[in-house]
Formats: sequence, structure tokens, C-alpha cells
Amino acid sequence: MANAHRKIDHRLSGYLKRYGYLKEHLGAILLWPAGCLLLVVVIWGITFSKIAMDHEEAERDAAAMAVSLSNAYSQQLSRTVDQIDALSLSLKYYWEHSDGKIDLQDQLREGLYPPASDFYVSIIDRNGISIASTLAGPTINASDRDYFQFHRAHAGAGLRIDPSLTVGRRSGRSVIRFTRRLDAKDGSFAGVVSVGVEPGYLASFNDENSLKPRDFISIRHDDGTLLVSEKGVDIRGDQVHLQPPEFTTESGVRRMPANKYKDHEARILAWHKLSGYPLVSYVGLAEKGQYAAQEENAAGYRKIAGIASLALFLAALVGMHFSARLAWRKKQADEVKRTYHLAIDDAREGFYMVSALYAHDSVLQDFVIEDCNERGASLLGYTKRALIGMKISEVNLGQDVQQSLSIYRRAMEFGFYEDEFQFADAKPGQPSWVHRRLVRSQTGLAVTLRDISETKEHEQLLLTMANTDALTGLPNRYWLINFLPTALRSAKNRDGILAILFIDLDNFKNVNDTLGHTMGDKLLRQAAARLKSVLRAEDHVIRLGGDEFTVLLNSVVNQDEVVHVASRITEAFHEAFVILGREMRIGTSIGISMFPDDGEEPDALIQKADIAMYAAKEEGKGTFHFYDQQLYDSIRSKLNAEAELVRAIAENQFEMHYQPRVNAFTGQLTGLEALVRWRSPLRGLIHPSEFIPLAEKNGCIVQLGELVIDQVCVQIAQWQREGEPLVPVSVNISPTQLNVGGVDTLIAGLLKSHGIAPELIEVELTESAMMSESTDVIGQLAAISALGIKIHLDDFGTGYSSLSRLQEIDMQIIKVDRAFTSRLGAGPEGDILFKTIVLMAKALDMGVIAEGVETEEQLHILRELGCDEVQGYLIAPPLPAADILALMHRQYLLADAVTS
Repeated sequence: MANAHRKIDHRLSGYLKRYGYLKEHLGAILLWPAGCLLLVVVIWGITFSKIAMDHEEAERDAAAMAVSLSNAYSQQLSRTVDQIDALSLSLKYYWEHSDGKIDLQDQLREGLYPPASDFYVSIIDRNGISIASTLAGPTINASDRDYFQFHRAHAGAGLRIDPSLTVGRRSGRSVIRFTRRLDAKDGSFAGVVSVGVEPGYLASFNDENSLKPRDFISIRHDDGTLLVSEKGVDIRGDQVHLQPPEFTTESGVRRMPANKYKDHEARILAWHKLSGYPLVSYVGLAEKGQYAAQEENAAGYRKIAGIASLALFLAALVGMHFSARLAWRKKQADEVKRTYHLAIDDAREGFYMVSALYAHDSVLQDFVIEDCNERGASLLGYTKRALIGMKISEVNLGQDVQQSLSIYRRAMEFGFYEDEFQFADAKPGQPSWVHRRLVRSQTGLAVTLRDISETKEHEQLLLTMANTDALTGLPNRYWLINFLPTALRSAKNRDGILAILFIDLDNFKNVNDTLGHTMGDKLLRQAAARLKSVLRAEDHVIRLGGDEFTVLLNSVVNQDEVVHVASRITEAFHEAFVILGREMRIGTSIGISMFPDDGEEPDALIQKADIAMYAAKEEGKGTFHFYDQQLYDSIRSKLNAEAELVRAIAENQFEMHYQPRVNAFTGQLTGLEALVRWRSPLRGLIHPSEFIPLAEKNGCIVQLGELVIDQVCVQIAQWQREGEPLVPVSVNISPTQLNVGGVDTLIAGLLKSHGIAPELIEVELTESAMMSESTDVIGQLAAISALGIKIHLDDFGTGYSSLSRLQEIDMQIIKVDRAFTSRLGAGPEGDILFKTIVLMAKALDMGVIAEGVETEEQLHILRELGCDEVQGYLIAPPLPAADILALMHRQYLLADAVTS
């Protein structure tokens, strides 16, 4: 079975080799794919042309359909409005000729009007009082209505259609109002006939079944106001238009792109302006619905073209195959003629011709050398005269005789054989590596030999360089990746234990930063030498890169032995390194994983050793730590939390709460502090103390800060539009945001885009942000202040502040941390310390806000100390935007306000 498999492999190898000779016939072979490719281009060209023509026809049909539906709807609407106009004229006539005596309820019972559920008729007298109506109910006064005032001021104005929907005071429903003036006998204003029609009455359409789920019909007033919109079943929302369409002609049709609609659906729009009335009716047909049949046909065309292309592709393959076979047969004939001459002419290669020797049973037994060149003879250690006539079994071919004969027989069987082999016991002058090529030629073989010793030495040198760290001479990461699987298999076969020590040099970055990379490189070389000095000969030290090393303990008895090695390494690095007369001290943090306890895969073991190393660093550096599952779960939990936070920022799962601050004496609301909350779909509302530190650590605080500022500006703009009593809202800016830069530009852009005055936004900074020496940070703060935005120094007293920096950055307000507020009343020290802060702030012309005020006693003391404003749970906790409105309306939030 094994011989059969080898024979198949050799046949396949020979087959593939033959096709290497077909390069010179490549042009003829490629005629097939070129021709088929041309046909494919033609087929797809015709297909796309047909699809384009069908699409143009579908466009024309859709436009015609839209015009037809628009025309039908316009005619139907005109008839309806004409009827309403005639009805208003009739009522005017009856009222004026009956001395104002008309009973609309009686007429309604007689069926003179449509059902009262969507059609309402009323008579309004000259004082605006409803004196007759088809709707029962109390008398109403319409004197303040626009239509009443219009008709009172304009005689003979005809039928008036309100430009917007109004809510009927008796029906309580939105209606389109048609009105006509009533005149007394002397021509003076006597009242109004009012016909209120619900939009649905005008929206009914005889051809409604012609509309698809995303089509619509609508009516607009001449001024652009939407009066009626009857939409398809798949359309959501009050309007589909992002902005009212413009109708510049009496009628027409045009394509409206997808960006004009909320549902991003392109439509064909057709309209008609009603003759004699200020109304426009129009129809919008969704393109997808109109072009569905055409798209289905196009898909069919593409499918047919695809099948034809596949068939041509297969035809190209078949044609190439037969062309290649013909070329190969011609190549074989030429090869026999050229083989001998090529070999002889190539002076750098050894060449000899051998003929096959068969036994009486026709079994191939041996080969005899019939001819050779001098180079071929010298490569084998003979002269040309001595070599000719010898049998292969008698010649030293650099390898086992039987193995050589087997290769020669295989070449005779398959027609070709090629390999490289190393000379066994090469003599002086003989090559160490030889490239061999055997080609069958009639009843024998043409054999070429080429010395490749120099190439092999170069390859070995490159392999050594690829596996060696250039700086330290240690094996590198590439070597470890290739060696570790073998080492693990060996350990598994002998049921042994293998340990991986992941080593990071503590404080090495300080050396690079302070003394330069040249000194750092010297230190790395000494560290590598010290690591090798404390290990056994069979262990391996690998430099992964930077200041990271790995130690591979190939064979250990138990964990205690690993502890001993790790301790030896740690102790060795307690001794200072001396480089160019300088003493440098660096330690090691070591993470350890064990095979097979911690896994059997190379990547997993290296990763777990890396995880354990980080645990060693968190314990204080200069120590070692074994991997354990709890450690992995902890790190994975942190990574999951980071990923969840990143996703929350991308999906904007945050909401703003607002905590008021008030005047300490009057209790008047002076401002709000915006405090972000995370509304997690999995964990509910999350306090910032749980995610702000994580955001600071992984850099997400920049995106989160931008999101917070934008949400606050959106909220202020909404309150501003709704006419709410506005007060300044302060937002917290992270030091990281300032270091990244662009905070001033961000705030200025948001103020402009939302139309917010600068005095409605205030910025809160921590002391660490304020103390930055970066000119860019100072410039940002100056630019923010120049906008007219107040800057608060938040959590004052918890960090380090420079009085000169307070004046330089032009801070307006100090917010004293709750830690100081909580000490008030507990002893004289707390009161004195707070008083000192107040006096300092007053000297710098800065306001003082006390945070964390929770008791009446604290408030009383703060008043005595001259604190300007207070903030805390005594006034109110942080509240959502909807709940904070009640406090904004109250304005004064302290029950015991001090009055002057």
C-alpha cells in the first residue's frame, strides 16, 4: 500500500513538472481563456444594455402611473371641494334669506349633510358665537379664530380654506376648515359659515388599491402646510418628507431622491394644483415598488449571463487542458534532442548519460555510464576516462547504492526526477550539497549534477539569522514559535513537565528615556548574559522583543524546581548593572505557565505566562507569579468591561442627570451640574464611579466627554425652544480630554450648531488638569474663557493648586470638595480650614461653591463662613432632565432663605 501511494505521488510530481515546460507555449494556451473572456464581455454587455433599457421603460411607466393617479386624485378632490363650496353658498343663501333662521340639526336628520363623524357645519354670528351646528354641545365663541377675523375684515372674499389644521372646539378633532362670510341686508358683516372636514374625508381615494405599501397621497396648502397625508401601510411617522416639496408649476412629475424622505426611499412625485382653490394634491410612488418587476427580470438576465459565463469558463479550462497536452507532447520530442547538448554545453554542471541494464526476466537491474563531461566526473571524484563504462552500483554517488538505484529506476518509470542531497563523507574538492536532475532519453537517462554547497551555506546562514536576535544573540520569537510545538510533543511523549517563564524588565523604560537607546541596548545585552548564567545548559533563553524575555525550562520535576529557577533569576537581578561607569538597577517581573497543567497549546501557554507576568507587576514588581484560572477570569472580566463600555459609547447608552446649586442665602437656583449616568441594557443604571475610572484608563474618556458635552447642549437647546427658565449648566472636563486637545474648538462648534449662548455653559476642571504645564492645555483653557464660559476649579483641596496658576487661567469659581464640607460642625479645625479657603477665594475675586451639603447645620455654618453657593442632597440629588424642570420652575429651593 505504501509503495502504491509513493508511486501515485511520484506520478503526480512528474505530471506537474511537465507543465513547467509549457511556459514557452503560454500564448497558444491562453487563446482559449482570451476568446472565452471576450464572449463573456459581450454577453454581459448585452445583459447590462437590456437591463438599462428595461429600467428606462420602467421609469416611464412609473411616471405615467404617478401622473394618472395624481390626476384622478386631483379630479376627485376638486369635486369634493366644489361640493363643499356649493354647500357653503347654499347655507349663505338660506341664512341670508331666512333672516338667520336655520336649523342645521333638522337638516342633518334629513340627510342633507354627510355623517357628523367626519363633516361638521356651523353658523357663527357677527359676535363669534356659534348659533347653529350639526354637532350637539355647548355654545362656543370663535371670535379669536383667524378665519372669523379674516371674514370680518374682508367683504366678498369667497370661500376661504384655512392654511393649517385646526382643532374644533366642539368636536375636539383636527379639521380642515372651509369658511364663507355672511352678510346682513345692508352688506355689513353678519357672521361666518364654517364647514369643518376631517382629513380622512378628503384622503379617501377611489384608486387607493393602486397604491403600494410605501406609496402615499397628500394635500398641501399653497403655503406648503401639510393638510392631509394618507400613507401606505409600511410608512411610519407623521410625515414622510424631511422638508415640504416645492411645486413651481400647475402640475408635473419628477423623481425625488431618497435623501428627501425620512425612510430613505426614493419616489416618483406627481402633483396637480386645484383650479380656483389654494390646494395642491400629489402622489408619491416608491421606486422599489414600481421597479420590482423590472428588478426581478434583471436578476433573471444576470442569472442567465452568469450561467453562460460559467459555461465559457469551463470551456476555457477544457481548451487549455487539450492545448497543454499537445504542447507537452511536442516538448517531449524536443527535450530528447536538446537534453544531451544542454548538459554538455553547461560547463558549471556535471553531466553523464547512462543506459539501462536489464536481467533475463526484463527486470531493470543496473545502469552503465556511457558518456560524461569532466565536471561530472570530478564531482563524483573520478576522471572522465575512469568513469565511462562503470556501473552505477560501482560508483560513489555520495549516498547509499540501493537508494541511488531506486531513484534511477523511478526516473526511468516516470521520465523525470529532481532532488537535492548532501554528500556523505565528502572528500576534499567534492561538494557537500548537490542538485541532481534525471531525464529519461530513449533507453537511458540524462543526468546533471550541480554544486549547490555555497547556496546551502547561505541558506543556513539566513536561517540562523532569522532565528537569532541581532542585539543579544539569543533565539528570537520566530525560533520559539517553531521550536515550542516540538518541545511540547517531546514532553508529552515522555509524560514530562515543561515550564515557560515570561520575563519583563522592571523600570527599563526609564533607562531608555533618561540615558538613551544606546545605553538601553548595552543593558539588554548584559541582562541576556545574566539570564543565561543562572540557567542550566538544556534550558533556553529567548528574547521576544523590547525588554521582554522568555525562559523555556525543557524538563522539570515539579513546581518547586520552577520556583527555584524563578527565585534565582529574581535574585540575580538584585545586583546592579554597571555600564560605562554607571550603576543601573532593574528588576524582573516573571509570569509562569506549566505544561500540561495550564494547557497543551503553545500560544495558550505563552499567553497565560504573559497574564501571570502582569499579575506579578501588580503585586509590586521584582517578583514572580504562577498562572491560575482566577487570575485569567479577573483579566477577562476587565477586558469584557472595557469592551462593554466601548460599545455603550458607540450606541450612546448614556443619559444626563442634573444636580442644582443654589445661592446659600436666598436659595435661588443659580445653576446645574451635568452628571452622566450609564443606562446599561444588561445592568440598568450605573453610577459614574463604576465606569469613569475605566474610561480614563483605556482612553474612552475622550469620546465619552464629547458625547456628554453634546447631550448637555442638546438639552439646553430643547429647554430654550420650549421657553423654560434657563440657568447655566456646568460640565466636567477630563485632564485626558485637555491633553488630547481640541476641547475649546468642540465647545465653540456645539454652541454655534445648537444656538446656545456661552453663558449657559460652564466648565469644571480638576486640580490636576489645571496644573498641566502644556502650553496647548493652557491655550485651550484661555480659549474657553475667551468664549465667555466660566471655569470652575472642581474638588478643590483634594490635589495641589498653585495660586499663580489660578490667576493665570482666570478661574471664576472654586468648588470645595465634599470632604471639607463633611467636617463642618465636627470641630473648629474643619470650620477654620473652610474659612481659609473662602478668604483665599475672595482675595482672588472668585466665587465659592460648597459640594456635598447634606444637613441644615452645614448650611448654617456655610452661611456664617460667607460661602456663596451650595450643592448637595439637602437641596436635591442628581435628577433626570424631566424631573429637574420642576425645580427650575420653583427657582427658590431653600425653605429657610435669608432675606435682607
